[in-house]
Amino acid sequence: MYNKILLVELAGIGDAVLSSPAIKSLKDNYPSSSVHFLTFAGPADLIRKSPYIESVFIFRKGVKGILNNIFVLIKLKRLRIDLAINLKHHYRMIGVLKMYFLLRFINPKKTVGRNTNGKADFYDIKVKDEIDSERHDVEYKLDLLRALGCEIKDKRLQVWFEDSEAKEVGVFLKKNFVSDLDFLIGINPVGYRPTRRWDWKKFAEVGKILSNRYKAKVIITGAKNDRWLTERISHSIFPKPLDSSGRLSLTQLPALIKRCKIYITNDTGSMHIANALETPLVAIMGPGTMKLAPYQRENCIIIRKEVECSPCYKFRCRNMSCLDIISVDDVIQAAAVLLKS
Repeated sequence: MYNKILLVELAGIGDAVLSSPAIKSLKDNYPSSSVHFLTFAGPADLIRKSPYIESVFIFRKGVKGILNNIFVLIKLKRLRIDLAINLKHHYRMIGVLKMYFLLRFINPKKTVGRNTNGKADFYDIKVKDEIDSERHDVEYKLDLLRALGCEIKDKRLQVWFEDSEAKEVGVFLKKNFVSDLDFLIGINPVGYRPTRRWDWKKFAEVGKILSNRYKAKVIITGAKNDRWLTERISHSIFPKPLDSSGRLSLTQLPALIKRCKIYITNDTGSMHIANALETPLVAIMGPGTMKLAPYQRENCIIIRKEVECSPCYKFRCRNMSCLDIISVDDVIQAAAVLLKS
């Protein structure tokens, strides 16, 4: 029996969403255990909404976060964790070493993790994992629980938001002249990696065509620091779309996406949020690996062109053919199929 369980997911918002089946399954199998979660600041806002998590610990990135991270490690050590599970795969050896020393310091009684390409052999219970496999990341996360003897009954993705946040989004939309009866199309042209961003001019063209064809209103999503990009699109579409970038919080975003009739997005965290909410989804994957593609394929069309160098994990690239060969018509046709169904 494990009284205190720590889940470690030092990754992005999308990874946190893909961890939701494992979070629920863990609590289903260990209902009396207290489950804690270690992650970064962005995903923490979503994970806090989970009814299965008792507390969330936040690591900060960069030199400024070192002191904070030391205090977090001390708190986790004092918790006397019985079981620590690292949900994330290991890209590089530096990540393997960091996780090794993190777990050594916390000193849980048992550790479980993904032995990615044979790099991470230090876990008490290790699960085989391959970076270039097309087996989905959700299944690898669930393998960690299967290795513990857990029964997996529900694999659905989950994103949690409160009624109050849905009401706040409703107020925001009405203030911007979007009624409950309006046909709302969401587009997400942003992404942390430039190599995951489809041409903003093509996004603008898609917005123009769909808004005219379906007499719809377009809403653009993104963060505050994405305004330089979203404003370009906003000024290129008539009637002018609603640009929500930086005007809604991450915890309000799911309520907004749930309101959309369709959501068209790059390969980024909000793609997985839309997928979890079962909002009809057009996912522009570009160079992304199918291991991290939308997990739930109903009401979802993935647009990805096979090129010789994909999948890739580059932050920047001079040759963006994987995205460049995705046409406006590809996206329009996918949207039409979803909206027809």
